[in-house]
Amino acid sequence: MERMTPKDAAILALEDDVTAAHGLTIAVFEGKEPSFDDVVERVAERIKLIPRYRQRLLEVPLDIERPVWVDDPNFSIEFHVRHTALPGRKTRDPLNAFVSRMLSQRLDRGKPLWELWMVSNLPKKRWAIVSKVHYAIIDGVSGADLIGVLADDIDAHVNVGDRMPQPLPGQRALLTDAVTDLAFDPVESFLAVRGLVNKPFRFLRRLGLDLADARDPNGLGQAVGPHRKWQSAAVPLDDLRAVRKAHGCSTTDVILAAVAGGIRAYLAENGKPLPETISAIVPLSVGAASGGLSGQVTTLTGELPIAEPDPVARLTSIYEQTSSGALKTGAIAGRMLRRQEDFVAPSILAQGVRSTMLETRSRRAVDTVAINVPGPEKTVEVLGYPMVEAYPVVPLAGRVQIAMAAMSLEDTVYFGITSDYDSTKGLRHASAGVLNAVAELR
Repeated sequence: MERMTPKDAAILALEDDVTAAHGLTIAVFEGKEPSFDDVVERVAERIKLIPRYRQRLLEVPLDIERPVWVDDPNFSIEFHVRHTALPGRKTRDPLNAFVSRMLSQRLDRGKPLWELWMVSNLPKKRWAIVSKVHYAIIDGVSGADLIGVLADDIDAHVNVGDRMPQPLPGQRALLTDAVTDLAFDPVESFLAVRGLVNKPFRFLRRLGLDLADARDPNGLGQAVGPHRKWQSAAVPLDDLRAVRKAHGCSTTDVILAAVAGGIRAYLAENGKPLPETISAIVPLSVGAASGGLSGQVTTLTGELPIAEPDPVARLTSIYEQTSSGALKTGAIAGRMLRRQEDFVAPSILAQGVRSTMLETRSRRAVDTVAINVPGPEKTVEVLGYPMVEAYPVVPLAGRVQIAMAAMSLEDTVYFGITSDYDSTKGLRHASAGVLNAVAELR
């Protein structure tokens, strides 16, 4: 047994009837697709490197301590790795609908908290791998996103044998272990007592957030249900670099300006009033970070000038905020973490999502979340097939109505836009707005 860390448990506790804490990564490949058996074999081989993918959660009786990770004695790779084929269409609409469903459906807490889908029949004779992982798993130390570890250039030639799962502990063992931790670890005792004392206050605070939303009533509003919509956009990296060079800002500043343009277009096309600004949480790395997955991540709160019609003025306003915010927090403006050689961008993205989810749990005035993750400039291959597109799919933290993430791969930046199904319409306008905002600045 291994007790969940306080942060992992906090991520788990954020889930309710509206908020989920899992995300997806979409990797699109060129060429005749491999056999599904080859994909299953690769996944089975690589998850040996990450024991968490064969473990499930167990709650402690009476909820006196945080849950524990235990081996799943019924683990089956066939349950977690799945295959689907989309209806033949010339557009990405079927893929967007599939991703929307996957993001809306919760992971079974009685199983290891992940799924991986091979998706056939994409346009242009392409196929995809879609990884779905709970953010309680990807803590930067013991966990990583699956797609990253499937890459061919990952050093997986480690002699890791098949590990026999331990039997599930009984209720008495769970209680005994919890009581022992509480008795001999003062930190555990403090956390447990604080958790019990704060439980009614957390309930009242959540009730208060539901009854008194502090967002601008003419702005984005909040998510009202568990179902999600997802859209994408792709922008040449050279376009972003040209804007960055012309205006003396960072790539993330340009991406945030694109996010502002996307939300502005979404509101305008739906006939909604444009607020002067909307509050956005942006994860950034701190200067002390080593560049690894466990590097520190902080968050910067900025105001996106949605009502400003001049795209250059919007970019200037964002640059002034990120540069000054970076000085105050020690963050490296414009970068989540430095560009990695390997395809670890999904795992880095998870660190940013975890930070934003924890940041928004007690805040009511957050309108959106925007995340930028630089990926590798070299070609990434899985089973010998080149990855040609990579899209991030993030949950809605703090019940925001729309969130955006950007992930680069080689010479393109791919945007993923998540929205609440029940309170947003015309999400394509946000996708088109992102493209138009970059074109205007270009």
